[in-house]
Amino acid sequence: MKNDVDNILDLQIEVIQISIYCDIVKNLLLKCRSISIIKIILFSFIIKKRQSMHRSLYNGNNRVDLVLKFLAQASGLFDNLCEQMPYIFEAIDLLSKDGFCEIHEGELICCSTNQLKAANYDAFTEAAIQESRSYSDRQFLREVISIV
Repeated sequence: MKNDVDNILDLQIEVIQISIYCDIVKNLLLKCRSISIIKIILFSFIIKKRQSMHRSLYNGNNRVDLVLKFLAQASGLFDNLCEQMPYIFEAIDLLSKDGFCEIHEGELICCSTNQLKAANYDAFTEAAIQESRSYSDRQFLREVISIV
């Protein structure tokens, strides 16, 4: 009986985690229309972490190296990132199967023709997302490896 309850709780936790990431990934895609899988994984992870914190080190006043500062928030959280990756991949898979997005050569492309409005993040996150567009996936991944 105890084992069944634990299994049910584990499944409920998994569903909640995937649901949170579905919402974050969907919002990022609505905002960017297309973004690489590498970037979506890190942005989703850090956005979820930032939502659970009530205060951040950075705000909209920061203007230099925004992507590096944004990624620095995941510093030392490599194990946590690895634990969260299956939930992020599952969210991407669900959104893809639902027809909201499609995956093409490592890029997530929003297919939604509905005029859904993306929720706004804080100024720092918005600026970091925009600045990341100038980074190649290889450059972005180098920064992730050196920071996380």
